Amino acid sequence: MIDEQFKHIEKQKQERIKKKLYEDPLFRVLYIPLWFQHNNDLSPVEAWQEAMMVIGELRATESDIRHLEIASLMEQLKERYSHFGEQARAEEEAVHSSMLVMATVMFMLEVASEDWKNNPHRRLCRNISGVLSRIGGFKELCHDVKDSEKGEVDDEGPLPIRDFIGTKKEQEFADLPQFSKETIEKSGLKAGNPLAVLQAIHLMKDKMTADNDWISIYAELLDREYIVKTMTSFCSMINNVFGISLNSRYMNTTLRDHGEDIDKWSEVYDDQRRHLDLVRDFRKILGKLEKK
Repeated sequence: MIDEQFKHIEKQKQERIKKKLYEDPLFRVLYIPLWFQHNNDLSPVEAWQEAMMVIGELRATESDIRHLEIASLMEQLKERYSHFGEQARAEEEAVHSSMLVMATVMFMLEVASEDWKNNPHRRLCRNISGVLSRIGGFKELCHDVKDSEKGEVDDEGPLPIRDFIGTKKEQEFADLPQFSKETIEKSGLKAGNPLAVLQAIHLMKDKMTADNDWISIYAELLDREYIVKTMTSFCSMINNVFGISLNSRYMNTTLRDHGEDIDKWSEVYDDQRRHLDLVRDFRKILGKLEKK
């Protein structure tokens, strides 16, 4: 179930997230179209983050009934956006916010394959489009996204194929990087299968939309006793192996807020709920790789 309470992301935090999201080609495509409709509504960053929340709900739903849950998800979102903090909103405003989020979900699902015919979420996308087609602003958003995508493709090439829900084929692990013995030794991983861990992190890194999302990887590795309990060492490893710079102080603050025990993280808080979803994804990927 989606939490009924919504709170805007602080502007400073939005700026940090936005700079990270600019690296994502799909976010770049969606940013201006979402911005056109953001007055007194969700910002593009918030629409993306809320869409990721809905993706988590869909991931937890049986695949053969996901398309039937769209109406229920829309009702839950409408209730969530009926208030922005303490401020009550008109029904049409809540519906419009719900449309922005579900449309973003639809655009995410559309990049799961090169061609529409083989998209595993084709039925789900059709249902989302059918529901949203009756809501003001949806057709304009689709038109703007189509124009924006054309510009992105012309300048940067086709959008990368990604399945945000996580439906994976066996061949997904065929082209994983093979880290050198020296890299593995310098990673500081002291237990488990270090190569599998690094490959799993490689597969997870594009899902990290904010710096503090990396706490999901750190906490899980710490729980498994695969790393020493030193945030600085973890941040150095991520930088040395993957070229991603993390602020260890900021990460430690997030860890203090969440607590080291993953089982005590709460679905009530947006950050912790998102990080729990990332932990589950990491566990799933790592479990498959360790069995290879």
